[in-house]
Amino acid sequence: MDFNAEVFDQIQLLFDITGFNDHQLHCVLKFDSPLDAEILKKAVISSIRACPILGTRYIDGDRPHWVGIDPVSLSEAFVIVRTAKEFEEIAVGCVDEAKGPQIKVCILDAIPFAIALTMNHMVCDAASFKEYIYFLCTIYSKMVSDPAYKPTSMVGDRSIRGVLKGIGTGVKLKSLLSQSGDNNRSGSYRFPLSEGEKVQPFILTRKIARERTTALRNYCGTKGATLNDVLLTAYYRCLFRRIELSPGADLQIPVMVDMRRYLGKAERFNALTNLSSTVITRIEYYPEEGFEDVLRRVKAVMDEKKSGNIGINAFIKLDLAYRLLGNKKANGLLRRNLKNPLICMTNVGILDSTRISFGGLNPIDAYLCGSIKYKPHFQLAMSSYAGEVTLSSNLYGNESDKKNILSFFDEIEDELWIPMGAPEGESAAATPPLVT
Repeated sequence: MDFNAEVFDQIQLLFDITGFNDHQLHCVLKFDSPLDAEILKKAVISSIRACPILGTRYIDGDRPHWVGIDPVSLSEAFVIVRTAKEFEEIAVGCVDEAKGPQIKVCILDAIPFAIALTMNHMVCDAASFKEYIYFLCTIYSKMVSDPAYKPTSMVGDRSIRGVLKGIGTGVKLKSLLSQSGDNNRSGSYRFPLSEGEKVQPFILTRKIARERTTALRNYCGTKGATLNDVLLTAYYRCLFRRIELSPGADLQIPVMVDMRRYLGKAERFNALTNLSSTVITRIEYYPEEGFEDVLRRVKAVMDEKKSGNIGINAFIKLDLAYRLLGNKKANGLLRRNLKNPLICMTNVGILDSTRISFGGLNPIDAYLCGSIKYKPHFQLAMSSYAGEVTLSSNLYGNESDKKNILSFFDEIEDELWIPMGAPEGESAAATPPLVT
């Protein structure tokens, strides 16, 4: 089956071409006992047949499109490795969009048992990726009892038109005027990274254990804030120190927005697609402020964004560019003018522990994160599973960058300890270990 390339299929490829990130999504699931590898392989192949965009290769040019691949090659989406080193290499690797399939599932056949899933971000965003994981779990579970089980196909509208069609002309015009600065970088502050040329892709994680996560959620409830607000506050405060802002200077951090909020419930996950937008938050640095002072301002900014058709501006501009100019000219225009953020944050949300079950076997740990950034770009990501939060940062970097980012995680951890009643400036390392 062939498909036209949608707007965000092409945008995600441009992110790689322009040196922003490698347009891949990553998920790691860890288990205390192994799955049946043969059933999982059959489930992966069956999932590709049910989501035909996964069984394609990408053809670039004047009319970018996806072309179906030889069904025999679908088995290349599944691989078994025996060592942690092999597993890590595949976990941070890339799907080849020009070859396909657009998903890779890797089993680590060792203790601890683990699965790494890598999806081409051109095909879908993190929200769709989660739905694919749940879909794969369902297929596996059904095949345990019925090896002949065949899932219902997931073939729906992959375009952004479903979001835009329900938005009135007046709202669109207002968004174009009032949100003009929400989707292109204007700041020049950078997270301090090394200048070294020898780089390798890596994913670093830091887990906030269940007790701490529960305490943070309770704190959020007392402040009328979200966990995302609190993490964004900690991120800002740590960055203020890292990049040595002058008092009164403002820092911009773009955050991701799932645009499925504008769709009906039945339309939200009927196909693998990209329906995420970006809005830029701006907070000034005042050295005398404490954590709650910054939290109040972060919450006010986010509340204002959420109340005003958040994320619509980017969708409108991109839709107009590609419809009026065509693919080739629109891609050329964006390649010359798109300014990707140097510092950003994303919250990929909750991995539903009730839906990630392979025939009754649930992961003991799980995290999902986005694309691996190219320097000088830097991103903090957050995902949740079974009441625990995992922070992650992905980079093509070196050992110096790894140490730098791990120390930054320490600072984030210290900031998140402040809402728990610890004095500002007191390290969480001196307290009982709540992070694993």
